[in-house]
Amino acid sequence: MLLMLAVAGMAASCEKDVIDPTNENEVNNSTNTVEDADATAMKELLGSWEYISEADENDQFFSHTDYVFYFYENGDGYLTIDAYDKNDLISATTRNSLTYWVKSEKLYVQYGNSSPIEWEYRFKDNTLIMRSDMDEYGNTFVFTKAEDGDMRFIGDWSTTQNGGDKYYGNHIKFVTRKDGFTYYSVYDNPNTAPVEGPSEMVWFKYSTEGNMLIMTNIDSAASTKKYYRFDGGKLYLSNSKDGIETCYSKLKK
Repeated sequence: MLLMLAVAGMAASCEKDVIDPTNENEVNNSTNTVEDADATAMKELLGSWEYISEADENDQFFSHTDYVFYFYENGDGYLTIDAYDKNDLISATTRNSLTYWVKSEKLYVQYGNSSPIEWEYRFKDNTLIMRSDMDEYGNTFVFTKAEDGDMRFIGDWSTTQNGGDKYYGNHIKFVTRKDGFTYYSVYDNPNTAPVEGPSEMVWFKYSTEGNMLIMTNIDSAASTKKYYRFDGGKLYLSNSKDGIETCYSKLKK
């Protein structure tokens, strides 16, 4: 079990464990974490780093588990853990917002209000090699640099629709280059606080092919395909190439 990567012992299991990144109480303000952090070293970490752990050949349930660290410019980041079953479908997930910094050539990763995990790290070719003294087994993890994808998607996008006597604020939140979730809130008046919601998050993996956005539900494996374009800071989605577009606006942090 990769305890250090799985957030202080919270390894991927048969349940899908998720921390809601829309909850500000679960995300640190990284600008106040360490005043003398090494900004130059942090720039070297920017991007996404992936480690794939193959399951034991006798494992009857899982084939492999993917661990991905995302390090962003402002000291925020994200860790995703996806465990795949023998049919190569996601059967367990963990999602955690994080903050990170580098000090005295050590990488510190902190989840919420927990104690930061200290990592020794180095780069070799296109890999990031990490180990921690907090790991009693002395494991070394070799992460490979992954493509960052289209970072324009990152953020919480919303559109409001009239549903009779109620208004529905539908959201698509992209939290990494390939992970996101949808949720909604219900309003009597779109300019006032919601009377219901936010709803339960529905998580998906996403990718793009040309001008098509493909979102695959991690529970059902059902895929939704939308044509997309960005214009004037807005995201437009439609069901067909020349179909009616729905305009989404990005929420400010």
